[in-house]
Amino acid sequence: MTVTHPLREIADSVVRDFTSFVTQVSYADVPETARAAAKRCLLDAVGCGIAGAQTDVVRALRTVAATATSTRPATLFGTSIQTTPEMAAFVNGSAIRCLDFNDDYFGTDESNAHGDTGPHPSDNIGGVLAAAQIAGATGAETILGLVIAYEVCGQLVDEVVIRGNGWDHPTFHSIATAAAASRLLGLSSEQVANALRLAVVPNICLYQSRVGSISNWKGLAGPNGSRNGLFAALLAEAGITGPEMAFEGSRGFMRQLDHQFSLGPFGGPDHQFRIENTYFKHLPLRYEMQLPVQMAIEVRETIDPLEIASMKVYMESKSVVTRDSEPAIWKPTNRETADHSGPYLIAASLLDGNITHETFEPTRFQAEDVLGVTDTIELIEDPDYTASFPWKMACRFEIQLKDGKEVVLEGVNPKGHPLTPMSEEEFTVKFLGQTQSLLGQQQADELLRAIGCLEAESSVDRIFALTVPRMS
Repeated sequence: MTVTHPLREIADSVVRDFTSFVTQVSYADVPETARAAAKRCLLDAVGCGIAGAQTDVVRALRTVAATATSTRPATLFGTSIQTTPEMAAFVNGSAIRCLDFNDDYFGTDESNAHGDTGPHPSDNIGGVLAAAQIAGATGAETILGLVIAYEVCGQLVDEVVIRGNGWDHPTFHSIATAAAASRLLGLSSEQVANALRLAVVPNICLYQSRVGSISNWKGLAGPNGSRNGLFAALLAEAGITGPEMAFEGSRGFMRQLDHQFSLGPFGGPDHQFRIENTYFKHLPLRYEMQLPVQMAIEVRETIDPLEIASMKVYMESKSVVTRDSEPAIWKPTNRETADHSGPYLIAASLLDGNITHETFEPTRFQAEDVLGVTDTIELIEDPDYTASFPWKMACRFEIQLKDGKEVVLEGVNPKGHPLTPMSEEEFTVKFLGQTQSLLGQQQADELLRAIGCLEAESSVDRIFALTVPRMS
């Protein structure tokens, strides 16, 4: 049972409000729609994680994690390897994230930060599952942990301008995972408050992770934030305290951001839980490019991309870069840069009609035909699109062909956006597409059903066991 602590003694209002939510929300407070959303998020993330676990990057991380042992072990996806809970949070979170196919969140039309940043809330799932494992949490308790992590992360997205102030969003994951892990571990109010403080003060991150020629760290930064959040909760559990005024202090988070904020209403009887407005991907690439790529696949049916003389792509301001400021975007040299390059992704979609694993191989993103089309593309801000972002994600193509013909195409909200949701069948197809070849149809279906009935599970152990391919 959670031990309460007089919340009025917490001077920092952000710490106080988060602590109040974490300690007082219950599974009974979460409506069926939010529970279903949590299971959908977990299904999507586990599918991404099983596929991502096969990559060289995650294999390298497993090698590091396998050197660590713990008396409170947690498991790595797709294996029987057990390691420290923090390393499991990092490796499993990285497996979920590394193919850039996991979910996102930018806020709603009520968000004060207007989509300043869009962290992947499922970056927290590695930490939430590790906390659930070491706590022996039930499936229902794990669902509550997911709802808490998504709610805290979403609050920060809604209220905090971080990207625009030069910082990166993994700090949000440190705070969100600390909140969820604290609840799963049964911490007192005082311990929860300290976990939140220890999550934010040591873990301010630089946006340099996402500019220029992008490194492996782009896909690992968020999961590392989750790892740090779990570590903060474990420190607080052991009695370690953090700086009292972590957010509102004279040298706290708000001062470093040069941005004052207060939290909005939390999910509950009078307000929808933020997990219900998760943004899902139907293509394995940066979320802001989902719509332009979807449109490029559509327009290629009517034009020959090799006949394009120039192509102006109008988007919201945060997606617009120039050749002068980001030359690597027009000529990517690695996977991480390619999957964040709007011009390249549009060009590849125009030529190939889809985004696949091969899209991110050097033989494709360095090919002359795709680089030629990429070079015709210019990204331009449309102020109306900036004003409506993120609840209305809009894009417009103005294409000039070599024969003088002009083609104009406009689109709004990609498939997977909360206002244009994917169907349950599409989630199933996405999940099986990433897992069936590795697990076999029978085991992949069994895992699908287990996640769908997570509230009936006595622990998360069976979920992990089902990610391991059985010997034929």
